[in-house]
Formats: sequence, C-alpha cells, structure tokens
Amino acid sequence: MKNWDDLRIFRAMAKSRSIRAAAAELKTTHATVSRRVRALEDDLGSALFERRKEGYVLTAFGQSMMDLTQSVTAGVEAIDRLAFGQDGSLAGPVRLSVLEDLYYKVLADPLDSFMRSHPMIELAIETTSNFRDVNRREADVIVRITSDPPEQAVGRKVADSPLAAYCSHGYLRNRPVVDRWIALDYPPTVAPLLNARPAFLANSLTVVADVLRRGQGIGLLPCFMAERDCDLVRLHEVDLIPDKEIWTLTHVDILHNPRVRLLMDHLYHAFSDQRARIEGRAE
Repeated sequence: MKNWDDLRIFRAMAKSRSIRAAAAELKTTHATVSRRVRALEDDLGSALFERRKEGYVLTAFGQSMMDLTQSVTAGVEAIDRLAFGQDGSLAGPVRLSVLEDLYYKVLADPLDSFMRSHPMIELAIETTSNFRDVNRREADVIVRITSDPPEQAVGRKVADSPLAAYCSHGYLRNRPVVDRWIALDYPPTVAPLLNARPAFLANSLTVVADVLRRGQGIGLLPCFMAERDCDLVRLHEVDLIPDKEIWTLTHVDILHNPRVRLLMDHLYHAFSDQRARIEGRAE
C-alpha cells in the first residue's frame, strides 16, 4: 500500500456501501473515491468490493482487510489526536459540530463574539443532527442534546432541555373546545396532552414550530427554541416536561489544546448566561 490515506477511503466506503456517501463523509468527490479504490485494488491485486443492489459489499478479501485495518486506523487516529492536543498555538483551526436549532436559537451571537475576540482562530462550524465521532476527529468540539454522552468524550453538562407546550397568539384567541395536537415523531411529544386530538405529525422540530406559528394547534417544543419566539405563546397550564440534557464535549486527548479550551469555556459561559431561558425558568 503506497498511501495510508487510502485506508480512510476504503473504510468509509465499506461502512457506507456507497461511493457518494463515502465522498460526502470525507469531503471529497465521487470521482476521487472511485479512482482511489480502483487504484488500491490494482495495488493489492485483488477486488475489495462487489457491486450489488444494496450497494458496494466487501469481498472475502475486503472483509479480511477491513478487520486488519481496525487497529491500524485506531492508531493513526490516536496519533492525530495526540498531535493536535500538543499544539500549543492560539492560531489555527478548530471544528465545532452543533445542532442547527441550537446554533440559531442559542449560539449564533456568542460564536460571533468568539470569532471577533479570537480572529486568529479558524472556526469551522458544522450544523448536523448526526453525532460526530471525536475519536476520529470528525469534530473537535460537539454540542449535543443527549441523555447518554459517548464514553470516549469528555465535557460538561451545560443545561437541561425540557419541553413545554406552545401555540400561536391567534390560535389562543380562538382556541377550540377540542385542541389540535401538533407532534414531533418523538415519543414524549406524540401523545396529546389536555383535551386534544392528533392533527399533525412531523420528523423535524423546525417544521413543528412552523406549523404552530401558523395557528394550526398546540404542541411541545424545547424551551430553548420557543421561549423567545414572538409568534408563539407558552401554555403554563401544561407543566414543563423533563427531557434530555445539553452537553459540550471533546476528546480527552485534545482537551488541553488552547483553541479547544477557549471554545469550550466560551460555550460554557454562553449557555450559563441563557440557562434560565433554555430551561424554561425565565420570568
């Protein structure tokens, strides 16, 4: 094997069974992944994948190689983390992964001030609902709503994230005898509360919030999303519903990188300043 980076491409394609998905994960092109895999197969003198209806499936040789590369890949990732953790410079990149709703509702202004205060730090922000792997340095810092942070991550719980009931001002003024229940496809929000009938189900908090703003009914949202939304009003007749927690996380190997440390501290203070609102306790 002439290029250890080929291992990353091979493993990404083996896990996803898709050239396109592997290219998206590695932030490269479909053509590059295809070309590098063909070159690797030529170099090794054996096919690694078979193309089937379900995607690219490992051959027997490819599966053996996948098993053997596990420890090699883990070692390379550990060296990468160690080198980044030993980097003592305040100038350079740091990657943050955060839920899009948390970015817009809580972190947009604090991260703007972070960039203004530390112009030599190159902040890369990815908004995604996927849990990025800090072992593989898919992100240096992650902000997630979870009740079970991954074991390999270290960090702090920065707030609880309870749910509360909301509707539009117009809906409240003309509230029907039997309410319309607007739900997220998430167990704690599906069963109607109060005297309500199911009217709408979506798989996105953003969609649920939009439908509520349009006066279509009552539904549950995280307090961090809705407490300052001028188009929504909270129904205090429904008690706060405990749900998950908000965590800021990184890997122990890179915790003392000064850029990571600065960002983690800034995030902690950003959540502390807004914690009462996030937890639905603001007056």
